Amino acid sequence: MGRKTQEEKEFLIAVRKRTGSGAINAPAWILQKAGKRIWNKKAKRHWRETNFGNEFRKTQKEQGRSANTKHAKSGRKNKSRMLKTKTSDHK
Repeated sequence: MGRKTQEEKEFLIAVRKRTGSGAINAPAWILQKAGKRIWNKKAKRHWRETNFGNEFRKTQKEQGRSANTKHAKSGRKNKSRMLKTKTSDHK
């Protein structure tokens, strides 16, 4: 994923403030099995781990806005240098 927009940053900050830091009511072993943080939930929390980005996209869709729809192309974009030199030598 690319860089976050200012609007997305503000949304993530607001959602994090709403989210409490206390442990939830689920048993500890369920959280451990899921690989979730049980104690000290605010420490070293990354926005991708909290799935708040999905909530942001959902609200954007409800408001009729579309997020970044560009898709990055993978792989080489240009012809290789070797191919260019071969074609220029045979003129």
